[in-house]
Amino acid sequence: MSNIVLRFSLTLVAALAGLTLAGAASADATPPALAAQLNRPVAPALMQQLERASSAGLRITQRPAVSYIKAIQGPALGKPPVLLYIGADFCPYCAAQRWGLALTLLRFGQLSGVRYMLSSPTDVFANTATFTFQFAHFSSPYLQFQAIETANRAQQKLMPMTAQAKQVFGTFDVPPYVQFAYGIPFVYLDGAYLLTQPMISPASLQDMDWQQIATQLADPRSALFAQIMPQVNALSAAICRIDGNQPTRVCAAPGVMAANAGLADLEGILAR
Repeated sequence: MSNIVLRFSLTLVAALAGLTLAGAASADATPPALAAQLNRPVAPALMQQLERASSAGLRITQRPAVSYIKAIQGPALGKPPVLLYIGADFCPYCAAQRWGLALTLLRFGQLSGVRYMLSSPTDVFANTATFTFQFAHFSSPYLQFQAIETANRAQQKLMPMTAQAKQVFGTFDVPPYVQFAYGIPFVYLDGAYLLTQPMISPASLQDMDWQQIATQLADPRSALFAQIMPQVNALSAAICRIDGNQPTRVCAAPGVMAANAGLADLEGILAR
């Protein structure tokens, strides 16, 4: 994974500078049936399927074999707490991360405005099915969600960072907080935690469209469900630790309670 993170750090720097990179997205390299869905609103039935999957994951008490959450001491971004995501439409690792983020957000509020997206057709894990958060809206009394898609699928500038996001990104997306500087996806939880890796690898999503991924996520017997839900529970536990343990149905759920024990260990390490 380390070489991949390094490559994405360089890609993001170039994308933010407005440079044209080798391997820019090409519609010709995307299957027509998939290309036809790009930037269309995600079907309500698929979002409902993800809501059911998210709820089912609350019962999984297995803790992640490897935690991708790092405890930090940084500036809070607002009240209620802010979950900041910085990524890009072309990035396959951002593509994978958005599935886990969506499953997490659906536990704390209502997520709308997401649109179908595919990662670059010329990068590794080409055409990974995902969403774009460019037009996403999240409504919750417990959590705010700030999503910045810095570049589109063709690696052209898309959404600028706010001054606050740029400062946090420049401070915490560098060693020693992460292995390599300025990689994406970047996920910052209100000064308390960083998510240092995607919750699932894009390799696990290959050769599937949006509906096929959602169907597997909603099946507790699937390998995809087993891989991603412990990580979703860990991020949910991190949110619960800074939002006053609300809502109770999430924060007191067996899976989140089990994940919370691991976060207590992380904070103990930070305090020493």
